Amino acid sequence: MPETDQRSAAGTAAVDDGPTGRRAPVVAGLAVVVLALGLLSWAKYVPYSVKVPHVLDTHSVGASILTGDGAVEQGASLAAGWHFTVAYLASVWQALVAGLVLAAAVQVLLPATWLQCALGSSGGTRGGIRGALWSVLTLMCSCCAAPVAVGLRRLRANLPATVGFWLGNPALNPVVLVLCLAVLPWPWAVLRLGAGLAVVSAGIVAARWEERRTVVIADPPAADVATDAPAVIGSLPVRFARALAALTTRLLPEFLVVVFVLGAFRSVLFPFDAAVPGVAVLAVSLAIAGLLLPVPTGGEVAVVAAGLAAGMPVPAAAVLLVTLPMLSLPSVLMVRSVVPRRVLERTAGAALGVGLLAAAVAPVLA
Repeated sequence: MPETDQRSAAGTAAVDDGPTGRRAPVVAGLAVVVLALGLLSWAKYVPYSVKVPHVLDTHSVGASILTGDGAVEQGASLAAGWHFTVAYLASVWQALVAGLVLAAAVQVLLPATWLQCALGSSGGTRGGIRGALWSVLTLMCSCCAAPVAVGLRRLRANLPATVGFWLGNPALNPVVLVLCLAVLPWPWAVLRLGAGLAVVSAGIVAARWEERRTVVIADPPAADVATDAPAVIGSLPVRFARALAALTTRLLPEFLVVVFVLGAFRSVLFPFDAAVPGVAVLAVSLAIAGLLLPVPTGGEVAVVAAGLAAGMPVPAAAVLLVTLPMLSLPSVLMVRSVVPRRVLERTAGAALGVGLLAAAVAPVLA
């Protein structure tokens, strides 16, 4: 799609034919800000204002999503996939809806100049840091942040900023650090923060390398934009509805299928009760599994707390604390149309390496 059409689709092609034309982008931008505050308050801020004091008082974040209230049956099954999908969606549906709506609003309503002011226009490491800092405010898991990352990239946000925002949501979430401090010994929170900073930094560097390698900087592939971008014709509400419908039909079906399949195999991916030949093998297998399975925000804290209480080796618990939240197969698939494969591969490799490094140092900290 030509660049002028992209600007029009983003709500920035208002004709400057007088005060009304000049005010239109400002009104659209303010609408996005108000909508973002409302959605985040509904999906994140208000629920956390209730949950965090409860966790601080009880020192418990609830049952592990991997086992629920009891042991997981051995082997893969459709029932296991269904139970996991229901439990996961019950935890994230508000944030997922907020992410989709906010992504459509960013793509259609937000003036491109506002986005450049917030994330920078030139990209580079500085743009990645800006994206990571903004992610601290949105507090989403990787799957719920993925639609917003898609919307940002469609509005031609620079690649490092987009990757920094996508990774920073699960990796740098300050609420999760509070939950860690409330439930686990304080060195685990330090480990979680250090690992999050390392993974986000690696993702930004990978995006920066790709940005330098590409001839057209921060320009999504034409095929990706043309495939899912809404038609330019119509009023703003019509274009917003089309953008939301396109994001929903493009992202949700695949997301639900992958979550169901991973849930069906979760006892195979996480063999807590099986005989594993050595802690090192267990740590490596859990590191890989942790990069596949999605968990809700803070879900890794419940998994680690339950695992340690059940006698899980410290290195294995440390691996899950790092790899479970940082990435997941559903979130990677959601952003693959706007983030180059090389960036995703290098980021996943970095997350795997950081997780294994955490397993090595955790026994010293514990």
